[in-house]
Amino acid sequence: MNSIGTEAKATKWTIALPLLGIILLFVGFLFSRVVSNIGFLFIGIYVIFHFRKIGWLFYNKWMFTFLGLALLPLLSDIIYEGTGFLQERGVMKSLLILFPAFIFAFNPKKNLISAIHYLIIFVMTISTAYSLQNYIFDYENITSQYNVSKVMSVLSFGDHIRVSWVVVISCLLALYQFKSTTSKYTKLLLVSYIIIQIVYLHILGSKTGLIALYLSAIISLAYEFGRLKNWLFVLSVAALFLLPLIAYNTIPTFAQRVNYIKYDFGHYSKGEFKDGLSDAIRFNSLKAGKDIIISNPITGVGFSNLQEETESWYKQNLPELSPKSYFLPSSEIIIYWASGGIVAFLLFLSHMFIPFTMPYLRKNIWFMAFFIPAIFSFTFETHLEGQLPIFVYGFFVAWFWWLAWRERQVLGT
Repeated sequence: MNSIGTEAKATKWTIALPLLGIILLFVGFLFSRVVSNIGFLFIGIYVIFHFRKIGWLFYNKWMFTFLGLALLPLLSDIIYEGTGFLQERGVMKSLLILFPAFIFAFNPKKNLISAIHYLIIFVMTISTAYSLQNYIFDYENITSQYNVSKVMSVLSFGDHIRVSWVVVISCLLALYQFKSTTSKYTKLLLVSYIIIQIVYLHILGSKTGLIALYLSAIISLAYEFGRLKNWLFVLSVAALFLLPLIAYNTIPTFAQRVNYIKYDFGHYSKGEFKDGLSDAIRFNSLKAGKDIIISNPITGVGFSNLQEETESWYKQNLPELSPKSYFLPSSEIIIYWASGGIVAFLLFLSHMFIPFTMPYLRKNIWFMAFFIPAIFSFTFETHLEGQLPIFVYGFFVAWFWWLAWRERQVLGT
């Protein structure tokens, strides 16, 4: 009896610890980096005690790229900074190894998968409710801010890019649960959630979130072609094309966001640069990255040196801009090539394209609806350059990878 009781307690803790870690990660995502760090600690401890279960994972060809993306910057920081490497971003990138290791070690059952999905949906409901209540009660002021490329207040330390992306991901998870449940009431709630979040994304007007939304929708429809009823497929395609037009004519913040993008493009496309133009800042940063790559195509300048090299480029090429407009190249691909040279560039490309050589990933609608928008956004976003961005990409790419792997195990294909 004692051995049975001990085993039951052990089983309970093998579920409670990783679940607590996930809860802390998402609470921390909204409210506190300290809470996130505790969550990282918990899942790290879990991986250490269950590492034997996932030894095989580290022989996976795609996992090699996670190791490379994490360890190459760390090695670069050690070479260039010596003992000061702990102050650089390379240490943080080790989370790219932790997330796949944790999720494959956890390997939750079906009921826990649903619980985690509903947790994420609940968390993003709180996030959206916070922004919308501010929008409703301060409508005129917030709407006017969109004339100068500002957006409404969001949680997650004001990171509207990551908030909008996780909103899209939560809609994917809601759709996943919609297909999994038989409850009409639950289905209705999930559809309502998706509709509200789609409206919210257009009110918020984050380009990254909207691009992810439409790409995910296009990919999902492409995978469902031939499976959906003809009328439903046609209706879905029509809605996809009409939605931005309807939003432009009914949602003032979305219309102003689009108009500002046109205004911004009208300046930097003519070589006219000034502080405060958001897309111009991206464009300038990409030019800086391009020139740094041309000067150091083979070895790069080192991950810890990229900021200094970028600032030097701005001072030399755009002296009229203030330091607040000095940004790292706004593309993770360019950051890796400029920092780590051709090896880092090829490693990054491998990470992006290896999943297309793995049939169980390539054929999985959920993985591809997440992954294709993610790798597309690497061309204009920096998803591996901070705690929040690394968490969002690292956790969800591992989660959707594991869901596809689990489906293959269940189906035996």
